[in-house]
Amino acid sequence: MRHVPKYCWAVSRAVGFAYPPVSGADVRREIYVTSVGRLRYAAGQAYPCPGHPAEYGFDWQRGRALGDFALVLLEAGRGEYEDRTLGRVAWKAGELLLLPPGVWHRYRPQRAVGWTESWLCVNGDYLHRLRAKGIFPRGALLRQLRDHRAYGRALAAVQALAGGGNTLRLAAAALDCVALAVEADEVRHRGPSGAASDDALLNLALDHIWLNSHRPLTAGSLADTLGQTRRTLERRFALHHERTIAEEIKWCRLQRARLLIAESQMSLKEIGFAAGFGGAQRLRRALHASG
Repeated sequence: MRHVPKYCWAVSRAVGFAYPPVSGADVRREIYVTSVGRLRYAAGQAYPCPGHPAEYGFDWQRGRALGDFALVLLEAGRGEYEDRTLGRVAWKAGELLLLPPGVWHRYRPQRAVGWTESWLCVNGDYLHRLRAKGIFPRGALLRQLRDHRAYGRALAAVQALAGGGNTLRLAAAALDCVALAVEADEVRHRGPSGAASDDALLNLALDHIWLNSHRPLTAGSLADTLGQTRRTLERRFALHHERTIAEEIKWCRLQRARLLIAESQMSLKEIGFAAGFGGAQRLRRALHASG
């Protein structure tokens, strides 16, 4: 399906990259690997290295938007990441980038420091369902992991299988990485609900709203779930977030509905119920009001 090199591991199996061929059978399994790699960049080294297919290569001036879901772990060093929602932010060792398809972005190591990056690009209907349900983030997310070594080991298993030709085992190993990435215990995150925040309670509330906005949800029930008073939560939102709790719930429902409209074959009535609006009429009103 894609005319790209099967693999190109440099120096050793621990350093290099691969673009496994994808067959129709792989696509029908609903998750398949399109790229995997691990590269070290010394201080002052040109970035990125050559040899990537055109749809994956980029430079800092152009940036890029991938057609795949990308998981990029910064193992060591530091640099910067930028997209149109998060802006330009520092990227530190131990942070994992979760990047859905279609997001323009760019990143690079700090020239005086360098970095070691490991990545996995995957695609398939399974990933799109995760995104539609809000399990995979709808925008780029930088996540600081408490223990990035477990994810690193899972990613190393994918790298080890990349040149072997067994795409079923490769897909299974990739599934482990995706599960660890979306379920990982995190210290803090940045985006995509709004600006970066160091308020752990607010971040927890935002995550809960996104994951549960399609269900009956109010400021009071959210406070009860988090073991806080409603007044405490409302104060945190007023101080550190651009929307109130009620506005955030409605905003998340709208984003979920738009994803389902774009990526599913569901009717507007079905989407209205799936996104938490209770049907097509209220969804239409919300879409019209939002412009």
